[in-house]
Amino acid sequence: MALNRRGQTKPLLLRVLAVSIGVAVGLASVELLLRTLEGASERGDLRALHVARPDRRWLYGLRPGADVRIQAPVDVRYRINDGGFRDRNHPLRKPQGVFRIVALGDSVTFGYGVEEEESYSKQLEAIFARRSAPPRVEVLNFGVGGYNAYNEATQFADLGPSYGPDLVMVQFCINDLNDPTLHFDRQTRLELGRLPDAAFPNAAQRLPLASPSGPLLRLCLLLHSCARIHSQLAGLDARSTDSAALERTFAPRDGPEHTTEWSWLRARYREIAQTASEAGARFVVLAFPFEAQLADPERRSAQRQLQQMGREEGWQAIDLLPAFREAAPSQRLLADAWHPTAAGHRLAAEVVARALRCRGLVPGELVDCDVGG
Repeated sequence: MALNRRGQTKPLLLRVLAVSIGVAVGLASVELLLRTLEGASERGDLRALHVARPDRRWLYGLRPGADVRIQAPVDVRYRINDGGFRDRNHPLRKPQGVFRIVALGDSVTFGYGVEEEESYSKQLEAIFARRSAPPRVEVLNFGVGGYNAYNEATQFADLGPSYGPDLVMVQFCINDLNDPTLHFDRQTRLELGRLPDAAFPNAAQRLPLASPSGPLLRLCLLLHSCARIHSQLAGLDARSTDSAALERTFAPRDGPEHTTEWSWLRARYREIAQTASEAGARFVVLAFPFEAQLADPERRSAQRQLQQMGREEGWQAIDLLPAFREAAPSQRLLADAWHPTAAGHRLAAEVVARALRCRGLVPGELVDCDVGG
């Protein structure tokens, strides 16, 4: 009988082994299919552009070589260069006869919803290219969707000086003062785990992680099949979030009661200005408006605070709100609460170009300072 039991055990083990191999082959086939499909479509959303960088203080960036076409809200192609920016390739060493501007910012500078050449940084470069007098002006787009002043300061400190900037522009958006939890890409953020308090304008009120993170989750996210399942579950979790909590999270912090957030912003801008100065560059803040300001002429607290901050800290601020208010009745300048349309980017480039010239922040003939705050 003992020999019979041993004889039966061997076929059972073989069957279990065969089933295990079949399951493994099946899972591998699904994974290969998903990778093949994803390689062709690049996932079709902005998360395909992002890569986690836990080795860098700026936490995440754009994936070099990514090329994604997204059809909502409008059909736009997003291509990322070899350096990890939405721009053409630029040599690290600045060519002779070039005045180089670095544009820092979030999805506004990145150019969410518009083609690369429609972004304000590329339109600004085109404006300067139309003049015949040297030097040639380059505007490097360092914008990354979801960034706030913490990412911008640490990214520029790490990468910016190597490009030899002559001028550094940082784009202010009112959501810079909000909790970044929902602005940072959810999957990228979970790969990183708990973010540093310095990334939060008000660390005492930071939102908790929506779902657990850790080594097992990071291992899961390496597999496209597991990542897909996790993404769906995260989406369900996001849809179940209290709408009132979401509204509070995204509410503009432009009132005087938000001193903690504004002090945080001042400290981050001070870091950028110091890094720029050490690299031999000047520093300027571009104060972009948000939708509520175009309808309410009394609502310009954020711009006033940025102007006052600049006077106290020794940098300049360019206020785009007056030009946007003047042009708003005849043009659609914002696609949503704060992202400019192509027309909005074009207007921003025109205002910034004139303000930079009239204040002597770029080489060339001075013009009258009748715009730009």
